[in-house]
Amino acid sequence: MAAPFPPQRGTVLVADDDPVMRLLMLEMLAQVGLDTIEAEDGEQAVACFDRLAPDLVLLDVEMPRMDGFDVCRAIRARELGRGHTTSVPIVMVTGDDDLKAVTQAYEAGATDFVSKPINWPILGHRVLYVLRASDAIARLRIADAHNRAVLAAIPDTFFRMSPDGYYLDYEQGHDPGAAFTEQQCVGRHVRDVLPRAIAERLLDQLKTVLDTHSIRSVDYALERDDTVHHFEARLVSTGAGEVLGLVRDISERKRTEEQIRRLAYCDSLTGIPNRQAFLEMLERELERSRQHGRKFAILFMDLDSFKRINDTLGHDVGDLLLKVVSERLHETIRPGDVVAHQGLGEAASRGIPERRGNNLARLGGDEFTILIPDLDRVDDALNVAHRVKDAMRRPFHLDGHEIFVTASIGISLYPEDGDDSTSLLKYADTAMYHAKNCGKNNAKLYSSALTTQMMSHVKLEIGLRRALQNNELYLQYQPQIDVRSARMVGVEALVRWRHPEHGIVGPNEFIPLAEETGLIVPIGAWVLRTACGQARAWQEQAGRPVRVAVNLSARQFKDENLAQTVLSVLNDTGLDPCLLELELTEGTLMDDAVATLATLEQLRAIGVYLSIDDFGTGYSSMNYLKRFDVRALKIDRSFISGLPEDSENAAITRAIIAMAHGLKLAVVAEGVETGEQLQLLEQYGCDMAQGYLLGRPSSGEAIGEMLMGEALTR
Repeated sequence: MAAPFPPQRGTVLVADDDPVMRLLMLEMLAQVGLDTIEAEDGEQAVACFDRLAPDLVLLDVEMPRMDGFDVCRAIRARELGRGHTTSVPIVMVTGDDDLKAVTQAYEAGATDFVSKPINWPILGHRVLYVLRASDAIARLRIADAHNRAVLAAIPDTFFRMSPDGYYLDYEQGHDPGAAFTEQQCVGRHVRDVLPRAIAERLLDQLKTVLDTHSIRSVDYALERDDTVHHFEARLVSTGAGEVLGLVRDISERKRTEEQIRRLAYCDSLTGIPNRQAFLEMLERELERSRQHGRKFAILFMDLDSFKRINDTLGHDVGDLLLKVVSERLHETIRPGDVVAHQGLGEAASRGIPERRGNNLARLGGDEFTILIPDLDRVDDALNVAHRVKDAMRRPFHLDGHEIFVTASIGISLYPEDGDDSTSLLKYADTAMYHAKNCGKNNAKLYSSALTTQMMSHVKLEIGLRRALQNNELYLQYQPQIDVRSARMVGVEALVRWRHPEHGIVGPNEFIPLAEETGLIVPIGAWVLRTACGQARAWQEQAGRPVRVAVNLSARQFKDENLAQTVLSVLNDTGLDPCLLELELTEGTLMDDAVATLATLEQLRAIGVYLSIDDFGTGYSSMNYLKRFDVRALKIDRSFISGLPEDSENAAITRAIIAMAHGLKLAVVAEGVETGEQLQLLEQYGCDMAQGYLLGRPSSGEAIGEMLMGEALTR
């Protein structure tokens, strides 16, 4: 049979001046698993309490120096002074019929008493009961303190409600938005307290809670002091036919949710709808147009050369420009262009800015879209596009700068071009790129031919990515002839592409694509390595050096690894650096003069030959031309083609040659096709020439044979 109480450890302070009584008490307490401390008098008892902190005190009333009552009062005073939330249980030992002593014991702060003569077998169990009761009380006090602290920290209002909707209790929270007081609610029906519509919703949920014993909530709004507060009432059954409710002010949460919705649907920079908002608006317009048999148009606008603004004036000015562009677009779009149909209220409820003319959106970067509903004629969409285009051409005055930009606009039509939002937006984007390719500052309608053209462009890009690894690229070399001696002094390396399906693809077609995709960097590295290797082979074959010229694109020139690539190629091929000519265009050199000078310095340190290609078609500054320290200028073929009949071209050519010689630069004329042109160039003092008259682009083997032929005729 199990003992009524399991053994437990605890420390009891036993204070009695009678050693026999102490011995008996200690023995009885030990039998129930309790440790003990002895005190012979009252003062010793107080000292032991201070030093050893017992779990229970057993005090005899009659003791020398301090009686039990004084000891009890002293212990309670110490607990109070130390801020204890619980009291150590104190059991007083009194006379059997001394009622006055019992009363005095309780008044002194005793927890219980034991009468003499003591029932020794019961003493230990009684002390255990007192300890357990004290522990339970302590736990209740701690739990109560915790509950009070939690309730004090929670701003919510609590209520208890009867099944028929009467408030039984109402404890108002300390939230400043709390709607009602206890006096306004207790004893009253919910319909008399809350607006009827809200009360009915609350009663419906109250019935559900009582029927299903589930938790339900009701959101509602109340106006207080000209401010709308949002509340959430959560209801739970007590299990006794009543409902407990917790009411929380969720106004801040609602404001946060509204802000999140606005952030999700509103462009943070310009304040107009963003891509997500536009796509949802487009879906609603599609549904409406299907139902009513209407047409609409999408305008996709992109600012031309916006990157130049960011690069030259900084991103702060670029951001400011986008803000002003959005404002100007709003001013430009007429009321007849706007979306003002059913569904905008729904959009506003989801955080989309509810503003008349909500057909404008910023998709990202410098891309904007405009939705034109209820379209009667295609010309109406074109008219809007031209108004927008003209508006963008007006100067923008921002932060002390006068900025000029243009816009390229693509237009897709529903249902002619597509019947889903993804296709319509994609087709408008395609038409916009077509407008850019047609010279920018343009507006173009989508046509299926554009998709075919774009797909061809994509296939060409895929093919170009494979061209290097499949050995489809090859080089041809065009001779450069010394005008006076008619001797070959160099060649220009020209890259060609033999496509497995389309045959030879011209450089005018794939070089811009390589620039656009970044493939020009690995292709350029291959050209450089192949050309240098070929030049070294010619040198060994013909017994004399021949300089090879390689064109560097703007993307290659800006590659931070350019100098290292050139150095590596020269080391690997064994070509003397002075036999490698790197050709750069004026535009490449002038794009970033500071960075250009740094890169040119690295290349000059290697010892390569530097020249400016297509000179006269760009915008070189004479001052920069001197600082760049190049060694040659190549006159563009457009100036040579009119010679000798075109007097203006002749004057320009003569001036370039004179200027170059004044700067101690060599001159190469490109595109020489007739003897008259060559003769005139010789008269002007031109140093070198290349063109069909002097040699067409040829294979490395053919150039090698030409060099060998020259060697034999010397």
